Amino acid sequence: MNGGSHELDNLQPCCAQCNNRKGHKEVAQRNRSVSHARAEAMQNNAIEIPKSKMFFFEKKIETPTQVLSIPTSPNQPVPAGIGHAQPRLQTSRPDHVGSFAPQVREFASEHLNVELMDWQYTALDGQLLYDKNFELVNRVSLVSTARQCGKTTALTALIGWWLTEMPKIRGKKQTVLSTAHRLDLAVMLFDELSPILEQRFNATLMKSYGRNKVTMPDGSTWLVRAANNSVGHGTSPSLVVADEMWDISREVIDGGLLPAQRAQVSPLLSMWSTAGTEASTAMLRWREQGLRAIDTGKNASFYFAEWSPPPDINPMTPEAWVYGNPALGITLTEATLLAESENPDRAAFLRASCNLWVASDKSWIQPGQWPALQYEGEIPEGGTVAIETSLDDTRYFAVRCVALPDRRTVATVEFVADTFSEMLSHVERLCANPQIKFAITPTVDNHWPLSLERRRVVVGYGEILKFTPSVKNMINEKLLWHDGSNQLAEHVSRAVAVRSQNSIALSSQRSPGPIELARCMVWAAALTSRPTSSGKPMLVVSNQ
Repeated sequence: MNGGSHELDNLQPCCAQCNNRKGHKEVAQRNRSVSHARAEAMQNNAIEIPKSKMFFFEKKIETPTQVLSIPTSPNQPVPAGIGHAQPRLQTSRPDHVGSFAPQVREFASEHLNVELMDWQYTALDGQLLYDKNFELVNRVSLVSTARQCGKTTALTALIGWWLTEMPKIRGKKQTVLSTAHRLDLAVMLFDELSPILEQRFNATLMKSYGRNKVTMPDGSTWLVRAANNSVGHGTSPSLVVADEMWDISREVIDGGLLPAQRAQVSPLLSMWSTAGTEASTAMLRWREQGLRAIDTGKNASFYFAEWSPPPDINPMTPEAWVYGNPALGITLTEATLLAESENPDRAAFLRASCNLWVASDKSWIQPGQWPALQYEGEIPEGGTVAIETSLDDTRYFAVRCVALPDRRTVATVEFVADTFSEMLSHVERLCANPQIKFAITPTVDNHWPLSLERRRVVVGYGEILKFTPSVKNMINEKLLWHDGSNQLAEHVSRAVAVRSQNSIALSSQRSPGPIELARCMVWAAALTSRPTSSGKPMLVVSNQ
């Protein structure tokens, strides 16, 4: 690999798998050197236009990387907005050795004639991190952007690279399964990539609709299936690509695709989608897990990246569109989004063009209110902990509110548990502080420990109806603050209040996503902010 003769002294014995790994490492190092030299050449203005053929043959000229700039004009005094390459929400990057993303970008450039955009490279780089054994750090990934930003192009490059290069890296054939919420959409990806694999890599194609298949010369296969309940059964794919995750059910992911990868070493489930609706239960669960990992700073083999506007920006302004459309200024224009914003169906625009789950025009608080109330100090102990289950009774959410000396109340996410036993372990930890009281829903109260009977109060929809107006006033008067939790901000910002019995109440049915933490905050904040008596007990003596 490094040159020299074929004498035994210049050769190093190794197995096929080690030889593939060493070769891949050498290629990766060479690509990094070329990229570094190219960047230096661009920075030092060392690129010259050849004046003759003799100059061309005598001097090597580095290919310049794409530099995107939109010139100004009298009609456009300010440059147009460029989409953000980095996501607004992204899980932490664990320790790793490298990433396969540069090789995917090279495959896209050479075989697909496509230069990956910066955001596409960022998304692929996060989910293709590997350790010293060339095993992937993340087993599952979820990438979310607005529509028509290039998600299909990125996953096409991922599938093509995996089929052609991963067998060399791992020393064995690979099985790839791609799926989408509709079969015709999954087949469109097959129709685009399979001819390239056939012409350039001598692949064998099966074009039977519903059973589309690509077989590589080394035995690696690519299966195209619709996202029904039977997908994944009978197969053992090392890579699964799920497009339009918002319309794929939990049974498909948890019962079909993930178990199919159990026997594989270092598999990857790569999910791509635009924001969905309240019916997108599978995507909502993975997104909530990503938000939880961001808040706690702990990540276990899951990569999550989302390009979406922050809650403190009006989603109907061009400033917000830049966050949700990383391809803005490259393949999308601001004029296109401006025309789409005039759609009378505002909810569809917010979901498809802004990548928002929240119907901000129906939110119970104004955009920008909640982020402005972040508390920077240390949150005291004690207070009230409100606990509620999710709509499907699979998770337990808890918010703790504490009263501050200046009449303000601060809220923090105390825990999010996946099982009742895990929830009880958190409750036992909190019980060590005698100042903490609990507000629980009837579902939790059914199995509540008898030893804590006197420290709990049961709350429900009646209390939501009673407390929502007062808590909303606390937010308006800046009397309710929070610790900056992303998960709490999402629940509070997406919550929708409905009018009922001459009052308002947060509605899980009307809100475009889970709002359990927002409901817990209403209960805890209202109970914590109640005036309490601080007088000393009086001793009364009477003569009989």
